[in-house]
Amino acid sequence: MSYHWKELLPVDHFIVRLSNYETTIDQQVLTLLYQPLIGADAVGLYHGLRAQLSVGAWMSERMTHHQLALSLALDLPALLQARKKLEGIDLLRTFHKKSTDGDTFIYVLHPPQRPNQFFSDDVLSVFLYNRLGKTQFRSLRDRFTLPTLQEDEYEEVTRAFSDVFTSLRHSEMQPKLQSDAENVLQLPEGEAFAGDEGTNLKLQGFDLALMKQSLSSFVVPDQVLTGEIETLIKKLAFVYQVTPLVMADLVGRAMHHDTLHASDLRKTVQDWYRLEHGDKPPALAEKAQPLNQRTIHGEPETEEEKVMQFYEQTPPLTLLEERQEGARVSPADARLIEELLVDYKLYPGVTNVLIDFVLYQYDMKLSRNLLLKIAAEWARHKLKTVPEAMALVKAEKQKQKQAQQKPRGKTRRHVREDKLPQWLLEKEQVALEKSSSLEEDNTLTERNEELAVLMAARKRRKQEGGQGHGVN
Repeated sequence: MSYHWKELLPVDHFIVRLSNYETTIDQQVLTLLYQPLIGADAVGLYHGLRAQLSVGAWMSERMTHHQLALSLALDLPALLQARKKLEGIDLLRTFHKKSTDGDTFIYVLHPPQRPNQFFSDDVLSVFLYNRLGKTQFRSLRDRFTLPTLQEDEYEEVTRAFSDVFTSLRHSEMQPKLQSDAENVLQLPEGEAFAGDEGTNLKLQGFDLALMKQSLSSFVVPDQVLTGEIETLIKKLAFVYQVTPLVMADLVGRAMHHDTLHASDLRKTVQDWYRLEHGDKPPALAEKAQPLNQRTIHGEPETEEEKVMQFYEQTPPLTLLEERQEGARVSPADARLIEELLVDYKLYPGVTNVLIDFVLYQYDMKLSRNLLLKIAAEWARHKLKTVPEAMALVKAEKQKQKQAQQKPRGKTRRHVREDKLPQWLLEKEQVALEKSSSLEEDNTLTERNEELAVLMAARKRRKQEGGQGHGVN
């Protein structure tokens, strides 16, 4: 992963541009619906960028990121992380240009989705439900829900268009007015209305072509997979972690009489997920340690710093795959990692330290009970960074070693030698070498003291012998 100074510098300039009109409800949607998913820093950055535009303006003046960071009280790594969250959730599009005068970014702000669109979105609604819980989610949904009008109790008296307006014959239209209308209705080349830019969550990684190859054209005709259905398939695959081959089977199950309705497909995928993973919905979690909680920002200088950087930049699922020589992580282990990240609120880097420690200590086995027990303890310690987690592991290991070295009667019990991560073994090896060196120094000192005593006794005997000879 690139470091923040490779992607963004304080002297880099930026310009803010709006893509659509704003409504009075946008602020509520951002705070109540988006903020639980992306955090206060990202929403604050959105408001900070919006504030750069004067009233009625569509584009801002040029500014530097140093000025923006000062106004938001964020350092550059945190600002970059917040920007990426806005990009990922489709509130911001970023364009970059290099020139001799320096780099310039254009930030195109997109308005948040309308509440009905948000709660109908298969990605955002599921993650918000998991983050807030059933009660608060329903409360928010009810807040934005318009009560149904009991139309059967009223008589509609709305006037039709033809009742209010009339149509002119062609001969009654002034040629000049018609010409002016045509000129006004057609935008000049290269221009577009505000809001013409499409807004969709960009979801990558799903092999749609592989899914189509697995589908039988007799079961699912090609014309059934419209653009809207394909977009829905990508969203469902992302949220519920469905592979292309499994999705092909689910699409076939959702078909009814050569038709495929979005509601049927959604229900089929959700039923499959409940059968495979239980009733708890999937959750949204960051892939790796947040930038503001990382400690290694430059090139690591020691082996221990390299390990810290690896833990900070690697997603927990990827780490587990590497420990399995690239083998796919089992659904049970994936749910266990999700518990550590979501339920116990451990950061990804801290989770990596915990996973590695348990794996190496218990012969590459992930004990669920032990993991959750340690996770609860680490949550109480409020561990946030990788060095904090590694220091706690070292301290705990030292306590275990001291307890094992205490004498317990004449019979010596067999002590199990645990396998440990390399970074912890190196720490113990240094301590062992220091201890051995100290023991050698102590032994040498004792021998020197004994030799000194013998030499003093010999000298004393000689003196006594010399005195006796003089008397005789």
